[in-house]
Amino acid sequence: MKKVNNEYAIILCGHGSRDSDHQDEMLNLKTKLEEKSHYDVFNCFIEINKPSIEDCISDIVHRYKRILFFPLLLFDGKHMIKDIKEKINYLSKKFEKNIRLVSKVSLVREVLPNIQDIISKSKYEEYDTLITSCSFSKNKTVMNQLQNYTNKLSTNLNIQNKIFHFVGDERVVLSELKKLRIRNIILHPIFFFNGFLFKKNVKCFEKYFKIMKIFPISHYDPIIEIISDKLIRNI
Repeated sequence: MKKVNNEYAIILCGHGSRDSDHQDEMLNLKTKLEEKSHYDVFNCFIEINKPSIEDCISDIVHRYKRILFFPLLLFDGKHMIKDIKEKINYLSKKFEKNIRLVSKVSLVREVLPNIQDIISKSKYEEYDTLITSCSFSKNKTVMNQLQNYTNKLSTNLNIQNKIFHFVGDERVVLSELKKLRIRNIILHPIFFFNGFLFKKNVKCFEKYFKIMKIFPISHYDPIIEIISDKLIRNI
């Protein structure tokens, strides 16, 4: 299908990963959003993969009248503040171009209801514990957001036991689960895409427990619709 207007462009910004699944899923999301929005969509990465934020914007900034920049992040950590907000502000001034930073997907308002719905439609009553995780951050806001999300989701699903942690702290969680004599868990590593950290977290728990695994959120069509709607509203 033809693009609506070739004067407008969308940039998706992911974290970046050496895991090929992460890169493949990022490209898959790009393709889906191109089909839904009918605008040109580009990818960039905060680290590891190419192009970088600067290189991507430099390459297209003079080819489009308006650019929307969408961060594929879920928490307000260093990457969101330093690597995206400050860079977009700097590059907008440098190129004298209004690069619009679209608000990221809301973990509580937008992700939570959809994940809750997905779990509710499964036979989750046999799973007595909800385990969530995300990437490590020194920013206390990230842990607070993870805790808030976990508490709300477990309350809404009436799941008594819940544990939230940074990926890398699995041994501590496993020790606590052993004390509680837990056998069945809902495992929910909170990431946009599959990748090294997601796989690491799942591998640690699937050795010892029967798990209901929640996939990275880009696997779920309702989340894709949310992203698409956000972008279209901002055009």
